[in-house]
Amino acid sequence: MRLNVLLIGAMYHQEAEALLNTHFAVTRIEADELPARPAALREAHGLAVRYPAQITADVLDAAPQLLAVLSSGRGVDNIDIPAASRAGVVVANNPGLGGKPVSEHALGLLIMITRDLTAVARDAMTGAWEKRLTTRRVELTGGTLGIVGCGNVGGWMARRASAGFQMRVLAYDPYVSAEQMAQVGATKVDNLDKLLAEADFVSCHPELNDETDGMFNDDTFGQMKSGAYFVNTSRGAVVRTDALVRALRSGRLSAAALDVYDQEPPPADSPLLRLDNLVLSAHVADFTVQTKHALAMSAARQLVTALNGELPPHPLNPEVWDRVAARRSVVIGTTGHLAQREGAQ
Repeated sequence: MRLNVLLIGAMYHQEAEALLNTHFAVTRIEADELPARPAALREAHGLAVRYPAQITADVLDAAPQLLAVLSSGRGVDNIDIPAASRAGVVVANNPGLGGKPVSEHALGLLIMITRDLTAVARDAMTGAWEKRLTTRRVELTGGTLGIVGCGNVGGWMARRASAGFQMRVLAYDPYVSAEQMAQVGATKVDNLDKLLAEADFVSCHPELNDETDGMFNDDTFGQMKSGAYFVNTSRGAVVRTDALVRALRSGRLSAAALDVYDQEPPPADSPLLRLDNLVLSAHVADFTVQTKHALAMSAARQLVTALNGELPPHPLNPEVWDRVAARRSVVIGTTGHLAQREGAQ
């Protein structure tokens, strides 16, 4: 029996799709096609999804044969994991791969806004050299960087800032110890207010959950140093867009940079597109050649593993695996391996 895998959006590398095609019958659709393609969900045994496509309880209900859902990256706030667990579906992600590229991108954005590189490049290309003396540009070296969320990405950001720019690094993360932060060159602060009051630059790296949804709002921006700089490469919903716009227009923030948005892409009438002191990138922080390949291959290999009847390496709800294995036997009518592992003889 050849199992069915549904890709919602292309995988990040063709080699990963080729691997899946070797073992399974693969169908690719876009997220907005889901309502019009109910048969694809009904027949799917495995699902690979790219953010921001939403795997809701309704989507899971429409896929009665589904056994495994693989996120294209680390973030899974677009997947209803409790609903997947109730349905006996294992969910897995790809942790540990984004720390270096996302932190590089965040640092690049920070350099762009502190050195006003967008205007500098534009002025050089248009011959407006006289503006070089009036552009406001500040140094990172010796300044205080506040990191919100000091996990994999935040940890790499701390390493780069402290070692590369001799910055004082403060970090706020209730789930990371002071000892762990010290290992990456950061000093733990126990409350966000203290970090915001002392940081010249703030870089956001928390996961999106009930605690962090809307974490940066009018009150939070009001607690930051006047003229501070702000970067978000985590999730768009961590920041209230209207509050950020007000902080930039009022001068509370000198400048900001975003790679993520509460609506992606931002609508054509978004005020974010009309601010001179805001730099935008299109949710590409971890889209390096190396990381795209690694993420895609990790997702594909885990899907092969799960549909072969083995627990994938990075499950988010491993407690349901016994149920998944039992459902697999019923759904596909066999307890044997249905696809060889990559490289198996």
